Amino acid sequence: MLIITLLLLWRLKDRTIDESQKKNVSAGICFGLLWTVEIGINNLIHPGLPLRDIIDDTFWAIIALLIFVTAATDAYRSDRFLSGLLSGFWSGFSSGAVACLTALMLIVFGMKYIITDPLNIREWNDLKATADSSSMAVYFAYQTFAGAIMHLFVLGIFMGLFLGTIGGLAGKAMKIILIRSDKN
Repeated sequence: MLIITLLLLWRLKDRTIDESQKKNVSAGICFGLLWTVEIGINNLIHPGLPLRDIIDDTFWAIIALLIFVTAATDAYRSDRFLSGLLSGFWSGFSSGAVACLTALMLIVFGMKYIITDPLNIREWNDLKATADSSSMAVYFAYQTFAGAIMHLFVLGIFMGLFLGTIGGLAGKAMKIILIRSDKN
């Protein structure tokens, strides 16, 4: 469904998004590659705690800052709040889509890395007696799928809309402040 949605959006891109938003989709894809790096570090290198949490939070903060700056810049340049909101949506959606696809590919092609992660082994040993899943691979396929969907919706669309709103307001406010200071 995600691939079909992306293909439809790509096919209808000239009717649904302007040049500025195409730039934001491209930026979001780059931001999504940062999610891919974070997912790769967690699932291929397997850092322990608390390092894994620090890495996750650092990537989250960098991507959030990039989306915010993109939205604020668009709102400032266009002198329109809506430009910032749309910028946040499109860059957030596309970054979340890349992260989602990365996680889905990890389920299909990298399950051996997921089930050899010491933290995952410990989690499975703690939960296997009460888990509904028949095996560790099935359990973590569902967990990784949930993470993929979370990256698409929560860290993609919702965070993009939130940061687009704040960035749009910040960009518009900066424009107003600078116009007033130029008048004085």
